Amino acid sequence: MQTGTPSSLEIAQGATLRPIEEVAAAAGLTPDEVEPYGRTKAKIDLAVLERLRDTADGKLVCVTAITPTRAGEGKTTTSVSLTQGLGHIGRKPVLCLREASLGPVFGIKGGAAGGGYAQVVPMEDLNLHFTGDIHAIGAANNLLAALLEAHILHGNALGIDPLSVGWRRCVDINDRALRNIAIGLGGRANGYARETGFDITAASEVMAIVAVARDL
Repeated sequence: MQTGTPSSLEIAQGATLRPIEEVAAAAGLTPDEVEPYGRTKAKIDLAVLERLRDTADGKLVCVTAITPTRAGEGKTTTSVSLTQGLGHIGRKPVLCLREASLGPVFGIKGGAAGGGYAQVVPMEDLNLHFTGDIHAIGAANNLLAALLEAHILHGNALGIDPLSVGWRRCVDINDRALRNIAIGLGGRANGYARETGFDITAASEVMAIVAVARDL
């Protein structure tokens, strides 16, 4: 006989998930504004901003910072709880969270979906890759790093000093061995030898650009 409160994982795996199209419709989105990623995830077409341009803005509640308790109650759990509470009293809240990074997920911080009965589901999908956007940003950031190295090696028309390059590569895991590295070893064909390093993808240059971009 099971006693006590089930774990966050047990709660997440025992939840009955509504189809994402149903959730989107409840939020006021039309079918052509929703791009499903399976049965329980979707992206929203930014064209919805134009459709709702003349609609009055809602109220914004920003949960900015909190030191988590030993039980793991932090920003996400608080935000999910607040959203659930507003829905319970008849409001129509929409919760906006950052995408989970594999670094913290597999580090001491743990998952990024909340906890207990105040969590986002499917929890495993959200914590592990989700719709793949962070990986796409990592690939774009590292492509630019490779482009820069290739430009310097093949003529360097812009006269870039290899020792002054500050663009770092990124990877979406916590790997302290990659924080500071030497590249370009093994001869001229491999570029110029210098020190550089990896940042976590969420702190990369491309992520910073995407964070402040208004469109594509």
